[in-house]
Amino acid sequence: MHLGGWAGWLIPIAMLLLTGIAFTLYLQRVRLPREETAAGVAALAAMRWRDFIQLVLDALIRRGYERVFESNSGGENGDYVLERDGQRYLLSSKHGAAYVLGSTAIAEFASAIRMRGAAGGLLVTPGKFAAEARPLARAQRIELLDGPTLWPELRPLLPAEQRASISAPSKAGVRRNVMLAWGALAIAGLLIAFGRSERPDSTQPDVTTAVPQATVRTSPPRPPAVAPPGMTASTPSDPAQLEARRASVAGAISSLPGVDRALWQTQSTLLVYLADGQFDPMLEICPELVRYDELAATRLQLQPPAGSTRPVRFVQCRPY
Repeated sequence: MHLGGWAGWLIPIAMLLLTGIAFTLYLQRVRLPREETAAGVAALAAMRWRDFIQLVLDALIRRGYERVFESNSGGENGDYVLERDGQRYLLSSKHGAAYVLGSTAIAEFASAIRMRGAAGGLLVTPGKFAAEARPLARAQRIELLDGPTLWPELRPLLPAEQRASISAPSKAGVRRNVMLAWGALAIAGLLIAFGRSERPDSTQPDVTTAVPQATVRTSPPRPPAVAPPGMTASTPSDPAQLEARRASVAGAISSLPGVDRALWQTQSTLLVYLADGQFDPMLEICPELVRYDELAATRLQLQPPAGSTRPVRFVQCRPY
């Protein structure tokens, strides 16, 4: 009976610890890299075009490319001729996170490659490529480099201070969620202990009944996505941090089960492509926005799924 009593305590404690460890690993290994990438892509899009393309050229030089200087190459949003292993390639960029490049952009770039007599090309953008663009690009020997693909290559080329400022909001958010999760699990453990101490026969608990009770009580509560009243994140003064925060929110909303993707159409309008016609934005999207003062009144443009007869909707989580 003594061993059974210890087992009644050890099982819920072990479940709490395993839950906390699993959630912490998820935040650090999955959530943090995803949010840091979104913040990095936003920082790339906020750069001047010349700074952005110079970073891209530096990264490609590391790959073994060399720039070929021609009188008509380069310039604002222009093309660059590169050479590697005796073959020439054309580099073109579309600067801005709002770009979603499709088959038309690929066809136009393929035509430019043929006119220059190049063996292939590289098309880069901090934005995204539509799904139909990728097979067409492979057939034309075009490498597509979008924001999430570019960021791991360009990040080491940035100054350490700039990298730290880009990653700081994401790391702070993950630390806060880890603390909230472990705090919630500690409270659950105290409730379990208090409940067991109130039992008349707590000195000799029945193991067959103690285990289901512990299982029900120790379900880990989901950390709140919305900060409590008075705890709303203050608005940073640094434009880069503001842009990184906006990109982080768009990335978090894009990962929701009922959302295909989310893009900032303007400073105050978030364009959300829905994947599920029954998706309720007020329950899922609003908690991600109202955490921040400057984003709480964002205007949401909800695009229905392809083939849906539903109209486009405009909603706000909080009025101005």
